[in-house]
Amino acid sequence: MRIVVRNSPGHHLETLTSHEGTALRAWYGNAASREDEAVALAVIRRAKVMDGWIACDCVTEPFQPLLAPIRQERTFTLRRLKSKRLDDHHDEWRPNHASSCPFHIDKDSSPALIDHQFHIRPMPKSDRRHVDPLPAIPDRLANLSERGLPRSAERNDRPSRLGTILWRVLDKAQINIIPPLQDRPEFSLKNQISRFRTAAKHFRVLRTWTFNALISTWAADYWDADSRWQGLLSASRKDWPPAVRRTGFMLLYATSVSAQSIMPASSARVLDVMGKVRQPLRGDPAHRGPYLVLLNADFEDDDNGPARAIQAYAQPVYNSETLFPIESGFERQVSHLLFWLQDALFEMLPDLRIRIVKPLFALEARNGLCRPDFVIEATYRDNPCTTLIIEAMGMETEEYQAAKAKTLPRMEQIGPVFLLTPSDLAKDQAVTSARRLLAWVIEHIRHPTAIS
Repeated sequence: MRIVVRNSPGHHLETLTSHEGTALRAWYGNAASREDEAVALAVIRRAKVMDGWIACDCVTEPFQPLLAPIRQERTFTLRRLKSKRLDDHHDEWRPNHASSCPFHIDKDSSPALIDHQFHIRPMPKSDRRHVDPLPAIPDRLANLSERGLPRSAERNDRPSRLGTILWRVLDKAQINIIPPLQDRPEFSLKNQISRFRTAAKHFRVLRTWTFNALISTWAADYWDADSRWQGLLSASRKDWPPAVRRTGFMLLYATSVSAQSIMPASSARVLDVMGKVRQPLRGDPAHRGPYLVLLNADFEDDDNGPARAIQAYAQPVYNSETLFPIESGFERQVSHLLFWLQDALFEMLPDLRIRIVKPLFALEARNGLCRPDFVIEATYRDNPCTTLIIEAMGMETEEYQAAKAKTLPRMEQIGPVFLLTPSDLAKDQAVTSARRLLAWVIEHIRHPTAIS
């Protein structure tokens, strides 16, 4: 076996000893001794540090099967790199392992990782004030005895763990709310970031360190070891327990992101992420941005290296002034319509206060939880508040429509629901749809619907 350059397996980095190769196969075949596991762990960690792949010598063809070292949250493992179709004999770059090799891929024993169903699973709001840092560097191999069990590949609208942290602070800062125009709100990136920082003071990473103290909003700090952010992280070193890594956070406004990189607006440099840059699954990725990105970073395996971005969550936002969270390009169009609605009603009825909310967490209805896309809270003078629901039906798949059909009745227990589809906001229908929405809102304010 050899360690080769990632994405360029023709370039050799290191040859493994026969003992190392045997240890890797023994571990993957669930027949390893403790000594074998220690040797296999050392090889996988070494390949990861070298940013390489492992070429298996079970096949003597010019192109050998490849294994990618993967560092999970708590363990190290290997991923077998294969062609998308196991019966594709034309893909010589990634051949299958020999049938006698423990790494051989049996197409019947490797369940699909992609489930085309989309599940709506609104997440209840939590009062938790702790922010999870990164766990300690993995020091063991993954347990492969359960790899044959079915894996959940559900696609749903819940964010990652890092995304949940971002949502909790956005909700605390009320950045997901557009207040009534009577309050004369002033939006700017500086003001919204300041609001986020104020809210972040209420969350703690450690008992003695708030989330705000360990977060930077300036991309250049990532590369500057002398920055105030990295200085505070150095000062915090003694307070970190052994079970977690010294973790820094960055909140960046980004014009675009990719699977493993961020293009922050405050820097000309691209910020590469070791893991994935996760984001909502709705709509066309090409039209989701710009983004508000939260990432976490450590300082290499020995805790003495330069900052290293580990994970990130990219939350699409309406624009840089409001940082109003959305989940797709279509929701940006709907937001634009709602902002127009707010302005139009302010001109027509100066005493009518309209507040626009983008719920990040579930609302409780009589028959269960739901998370509307948008909520309008309308209050006319001293009259009770009228709650109206706006649903952006941006996906047209049967699975998505079926998922929405389960939650729409719950939303109707909160307030009347107005549905918008992409065709409603097409150029030839946009004006008509805007007038229809305006009339619907005025009608429900004049004659509120009793919610049982």
